[in-house]
Amino acid sequence: MIGNASDTLLYAARPAVVARHAGQLAVLLAGLSLVPVPVALVAGEYSSAMRYVVVAIALALAGAWLARREAPDTVQVNEAMVIGMLAFIATPLAMTWPLMASGIGFGDALFECISGITTTGLSTLGTVEGMPVSFLFERAWLQWLGGLGIVVLSVALLSGSELASRRLVESPVSPETLDTSTRTYARRSFFVYVSLTLGAIALLWLAGWPAVDAVLLALAAISTGGFAPHDVSLAASPLWSARWAVIVVALVGALPLLLYHSALRRQWKTLFRDPELRLLALLGMAMTVLLALLMAYRDGEWSLEHAARAAIMALSAQTTSGFAVVAPVDLGHAAMLVLIVAMAVGGSVGSTAGGIKLLRMVLLLRVARLIVRRTAMPQHAVTPLRLRGNRVSMEDLTGALFVVLLFVATVVLSWLPFLAAGYDPLRSLFEVVSAVGTVGLSAGVTGPGLPDGLKAVLCVDMLMGRVEFIAMLVMLYPRTWFGRRRST
Repeated sequence: MIGNASDTLLYAARPAVVARHAGQLAVLLAGLSLVPVPVALVAGEYSSAMRYVVVAIALALAGAWLARREAPDTVQVNEAMVIGMLAFIATPLAMTWPLMASGIGFGDALFECISGITTTGLSTLGTVEGMPVSFLFERAWLQWLGGLGIVVLSVALLSGSELASRRLVESPVSPETLDTSTRTYARRSFFVYVSLTLGAIALLWLAGWPAVDAVLLALAAISTGGFAPHDVSLAASPLWSARWAVIVVALVGALPLLLYHSALRRQWKTLFRDPELRLLALLGMAMTVLLALLMAYRDGEWSLEHAARAAIMALSAQTTSGFAVVAPVDLGHAAMLVLIVAMAVGGSVGSTAGGIKLLRMVLLLRVARLIVRRTAMPQHAVTPLRLRGNRVSMEDLTGALFVVLLFVATVVLSWLPFLAAGYDPLRSLFEVVSAVGTVGLSAGVTGPGLPDGLKAVLCVDMLMGRVEFIAMLVMLYPRTWFGRRRST
């Protein structure tokens, strides 16, 4: 009876609404796909430039046709999730052909594009040294787009959660006002994101990176993406100041963008009172100390370089940026487990980082504390769970637990094919967590020799991790497409 009653409240997605907004996204993507054209032209890579132009024209025409569809102005939550999911699927498909101009096959090009738009940074290529400038720029550009896209998409994904919505848009978001609230939030996020990116480019250049590297690394770092223009990642620079500058930018990207918007309005206390910022600092220090001790124990000596490498690797994993100064497999099994935990936790809600997210970990820690405290209270005492003065609803709590459960389930189910194929258990687990957490650190499993089936598993992992699972499930749920539809 309960199931039948709830079924009467279900509304399927309206194709006209999905088509119109997908068309608007396609027109926007058409303009954004032209950004690499000047880079390709300056580098003399005319074939790549031509392909970007052709893709832009095709997207513009298709988008204009779809955007002209008549549809209601209201956007349901399931429709918003489907639109966002389609954006993360269509973008890498559209950008694959231009990337193939660099001489790589369709499968590898698609993998690079999915890794880029999901801000992961895993690569199946044996080397990127000597690759065309347009190829390197497109990968970094896709990560920059993916970082911005997920921040805006977060409003749609969390529109049913008042707690998360207040953090993102500073006001509750309902399905009826989702479209307007998203536009307001997008304008604020875009201003902060562009400002931080320009500041990051200047910082990296001043820290010692060449101009081209500074641009590429800034685009990847602010989006916590991890694509680097060199095979050895940050180790390409001998300057520790240059390496640390990239990590600082990644830390900036791992915090909610609207925190910076509040700071610009002179609400500096918001930054220091944020529970996710405090947890990020605490976890970063804890992981750094653990890694440093493990590295010193393995090598039988202690040095400042150990501490510096440990800090960069720990913060890179925690922010899910995926930059490295040493190969994770060279750190030993215990250190790899520490990195796995850091990659799984990830950064903040409303940031460009991936992982389970710090806000959910804060909620789980508060629940654990509340359970312990209740043992010393009267049986009938009412002790609501609160976060920053706001009462946490059961919907917020169950939603956080559900995402954690989906993260773990996805990791386990994705790990099994690697084990069946005979890959090392720890290395394959590291790779899967890196993909689901959209990190990009690699234990050497992802590469040219990886079977196509396992590449597909990692592609699905990256997409599910970037849209936080629920959007993918909503798109695959039959009742999203079949059933009663609203007329307005």
